[in-house]
Amino acid sequence: MESLATIGLAHGLANPDDALGPPRTTLTLNSGGMMLATMTTWTMTTWLLFLPLPILQPDVSISLTDNQQATIAFWNLENLFDFEDDPNNPGDDEFLPEKEWDEARYLRKLDHLARAVDSLDAQLLAVCEVENRRVLEDLISQPALAEQNWSIAHIDSPDHRGIDLALLFRQPFSLDGQATLHTIDLGGNASPTRGVLEVPVKAGGRPLTVLVNHWPSRYGGAEKSAPRRAAAAQTVRKITDQRLADDHDRDLIIVGDLNDDPWDDSVRRQLKAVRELRSVTHESNLKPGRDGKFSPRLWNPSWSFASEPDTGTYYYWNDWSWNCFDQVIVSPGMLDDAGIQLIQGSIQVHAPDFMRDSEQNARRPARFRQFRGRWEEGFSDHFPIKFDIRIELSDVEPQTND
Repeated sequence: MESLATIGLAHGLANPDDALGPPRTTLTLNSGGMMLATMTTWTMTTWLLFLPLPILQPDVSISLTDNQQATIAFWNLENLFDFEDDPNNPGDDEFLPEKEWDEARYLRKLDHLARAVDSLDAQLLAVCEVENRRVLEDLISQPALAEQNWSIAHIDSPDHRGIDLALLFRQPFSLDGQATLHTIDLGGNASPTRGVLEVPVKAGGRPLTVLVNHWPSRYGGAEKSAPRRAAAAQTVRKITDQRLADDHDRDLIIVGDLNDDPWDDSVRRQLKAVRELRSVTHESNLKPGRDGKFSPRLWNPSWSFASEPDTGTYYYWNDWSWNCFDQVIVSPGMLDDAGIQLIQGSIQVHAPDFMRDSEQNARRPARFRQFRGRWEEGFSDHFPIKFDIRIELSDVEPQTND
């Protein structure tokens, strides 16, 4: 029997006073992309479980003019598990009530994450370290996000820790086809990892390919574990070359927690994502090589995260050092004057004061975890990254997420 991939479209609650929760429409596809069934349900919503932190609700209506800007972000949500035991997921054993991960703590985590997501003011958000679709639905149903009409693209991964990748999006973005989860062959008897989530979207009638990543960790040491990340990089490079072979000018974005820095071999050599902008936009990079294949260098603006001391997206306590693991990498098509363009200089680590730990703890990301018998109830052990794009409208009427 073919495995099923479920891509859901979930919408936030229009009015918190409504007795019924948000409608949820689920599209069930087989592995060939054929729609098997659709189902819309309503769920009862309880609003008295906790008090949200005070926030300002943004205006979520986005009208596209001749050229429109939008914000894209990525965030590792640090083990966003629900509090119920999934017998098919041994990775959730540390996130159960008997481990002090109960409903109240889960709801506090969701509340904190929602506050931070709201502060990003993004219209497309790639995430990793989420247990399942349910936690994503719970996140976008939080009061801070419920009126923002977020939708979800998610496929269960084979990861041995039971964590997945996903893409959250709202207007002006909409799905432009079927999401795909590409497996990463780590060889030998290695435990399966998350894969690469490919999601085709559109904004203003312009197509955009998004590849969401969470490469294997440095468990066992950076050098010993490097081949696993090299395999992930090769997988992403293969997908990228396949998409660019069909359209050399394709707008394609690679985002994720790569567990390597921009200057490491997996990123710089295997993925061919480089710091030098001129080498990406030069005409010699925009045509097939001598072998007839089109495999251009990609631009990695994430080097800017290391331009100042004591900056980065992740703080490694054992080495007392910052890393730039969370990155965005773009195709040459994102650097031209057509379709969708990266706004150069817009990429940044999103690290407002309320998401930081104390000076004594290097003002690192305020984590949400148990450490030495004490709970730290912050947000995540990673800071999000964000950047802006410019959308040149096509003659095609923009789609909505409905």
